[in-house]
Amino acid sequence: MKYDGDFGDYDVLVSFDIETTHYDPAEGETVAVGVARHELGSPGGEAQYRIFARDRPGIEDERDLVARAFRGIDRLDGDALVSYNGLEFDMDFLGERCARFDRTPEPPELHESGRHIDLFAGRKAACGPNDKWPSLEESLDSYGLPVPETVWNGSPMDNARFGTEFAPAFLDALGNGDEREIDRYRDVLHHYLKTDLEANIALYCADQGLSFDPVHLGLHGEFQT
Repeated sequence: MKYDGDFGDYDVLVSFDIETTHYDPAEGETVAVGVARHELGSPGGEAQYRIFARDRPGIEDERDLVARAFRGIDRLDGDALVSYNGLEFDMDFLGERCARFDRTPEPPELHESGRHIDLFAGRKAACGPNDKWPSLEESLDSYGLPVPETVWNGSPMDNARFGTEFAPAFLDALGNGDEREIDRYRDVLHHYLKTDLEANIALYCADQGLSFDPVHLGLHGEFQT
């Protein structure tokens, strides 16, 4: 759905997204965190992307991943953090996971300062009690923006399949230590996260009535592991 957003006057956006093994932090764990930096008014191809992914199985590595991602967000020196359902899901999930770590990573300053713009929150609030909440892909489509697709082992990837199939297989590959296999999984992660990160930026601009020329939206990536 379209949304007439008035998010404030910002020059530099930091886009943010996480991937997990399960939507419930009591049952799942963090697998990867993607961040991107975009200066409004610049071409989409000039955005900077960083994908933080697990290096090995275990809760200590998950803690290290979250800490690296939080520091990475701070180092991008943005004016606002932009996500899709990042307030109710992403940051809540990471907060509950952090409570299990022996050392709690410091949350990003943009989030702590209240400069976290959740593009889903307003859409959810605008829905009636019987309305379906719009997905990121549906919101893109409402503006005529192309929807990217990541195909893994012959089938399109979505959040449910990521958690039940891809993430456990990736963690198993990390445990096996086969670097070629791990690199193939990382290629999937990069495509899946990078397209979502650009989608956040494109949707923010569409909601604000700003122009944005995407380079990753509409990409169709096929991967076999």
